[in-house]
Amino acid sequence: MIGAIVAQLVGLFVDDEFLAAAILAAVAVVGALAMSAAAPAWVAGLLLTLALPAALAASVLRSVWRARSGARR
Repeated sequence: MIGAIVAQLVGLFVDDEFLAAAILAAVAVVGALAMSAAAPAWVAGLLLTLALPAALAASVLRSVWRARSGARR
């Protein structure tokens, strides 16, 4: 039972590689900007607020596109 729960949790993060990579990239870039003091904290927060939903929307659109192109074959 515990193994199934762990497998489901891992599946949440591994299921969509594009989304995971986009989130990691956005957090890394914004973190680097914030830690180097190139951007104030509010700008870093704003960038994350915009980048993370954009990554999710891109992932959803990509999934829909794949599902539609796969259904036509």
